[in-house]
Amino acid sequence: MFSKLLRQINSGASVRKTVMSISLFATAAILTSCQSGVTNFGLNQDTTTTTEVEQVGTLPVKTGSAVGEVLGFGSARIAFLVPRTAPGNGAAVAKQLRNAAELAIEDLGSNVMELVIKDTGGTPAGAITATEEAINEGSSVILGPVFSSSVTSARSVISQSNRPLIGFSSDPTAAGPGGYLISFLPDQLIGKSIDFALSQGRRTFAAIVPSGAYGSLVERKIRSSLQSQGGTLLGITKYQYNNDSVQAAINELVDAAKSADVIFIPDGGNSPVVIARQLKRAGVDLSQKLLMGTGQWRNSNLSAPDLQGAIFADMDQTRFDVFKQRYSQRFGSEPTVNAALGYDAVLLVGGLLREKPGRQITRTEIERRQGFIGASGVFRFLPDGRNERGLAIFQVQDGQAIAIQASPSSF
Repeated sequence: MFSKLLRQINSGASVRKTVMSISLFATAAILTSCQSGVTNFGLNQDTTTTTEVEQVGTLPVKTGSAVGEVLGFGSARIAFLVPRTAPGNGAAVAKQLRNAAELAIEDLGSNVMELVIKDTGGTPAGAITATEEAINEGSSVILGPVFSSSVTSARSVISQSNRPLIGFSSDPTAAGPGGYLISFLPDQLIGKSIDFALSQGRRTFAAIVPSGAYGSLVERKIRSSLQSQGGTLLGITKYQYNNDSVQAAINELVDAAKSADVIFIPDGGNSPVVIARQLKRAGVDLSQKLLMGTGQWRNSNLSAPDLQGAIFADMDQTRFDVFKQRYSQRFGSEPTVNAALGYDAVLLVGGLLREKPGRQITRTEIERRQGFIGASGVFRFLPDGRNERGLAIFQVQDGQAIAIQASPSSF
């Protein structure tokens, strides 16, 4: 049974890695949607964020017909960079982003912007080509790309063009001044969960994480959070997606897990069930522990007995559930959070364009400290390009993720 489950972990690893690279949402008049019922404002209008004085110019002039699928029309041309022909899961993500953009254009009104969907192929070179093409065509904002290396490459192109970029990577290192990330950043989700555990009097932690960039990010975040807040990391091990590696990591963690108040399993899919079961078989009394996960657990079997009572931080599902229902009715499939990110990005830009018709969108407007609210919850952009999000704490109860600490509705 253990070998079978580990094979299932291995087979799902590539999909989860793709989701993690992107995933794994305006002010009082911007993200209003008459049709979706998802977004509204109610956040105070205060655009004082940066001390830098910006020169506010007019929109770039559109130069001829744009290359790519075009949704809507209007004086503002916006480029939407997605990996339509990327291998693996990239094309499926691109399709969801494109569909979400169509819903957003409908909600804004088709005359607010000309949204040009461009294919990056999922590569840095493709992102550079698409970004250069978009700038030459007179696009005033770049939405996308998706993957971390592509966002970094596209950002190098826009750095001298005075065009803001809003990308979909969840790698915080891809952000930079003028190049923003709208996605959920893993370090924030991890930090929120750790904060909650510490608030419950849990002071000692053990963690078992996948090898690679994500596992390294998790390790850095848990070490820095515990060091600054007085908790203790008793042990952390890493595994690759094969039987021997996972078993070796579990064996290495057993002593720390027996002593720890919290056992952190950030990976999703079958990993939480397999790891919790094997720790229990190794003699760890899970009934006395707080299991802690991440939003990746939403694709795990939450009905597994060993996961009951576990907690993780994630976005509030209320707005996303409304968006998900509308998307499913329209396109016949259930969206992931990536679709909500695409919807919010298009609606955000469209709202800013309607707020000041004919004017180029500035960093000050994007970085307004009261933030935005959309299908993916409340969020705001920081001057370094990262974002801050309102997150909820969920607990696994009777096979369901139940919110036990609500997400804030404003900053």
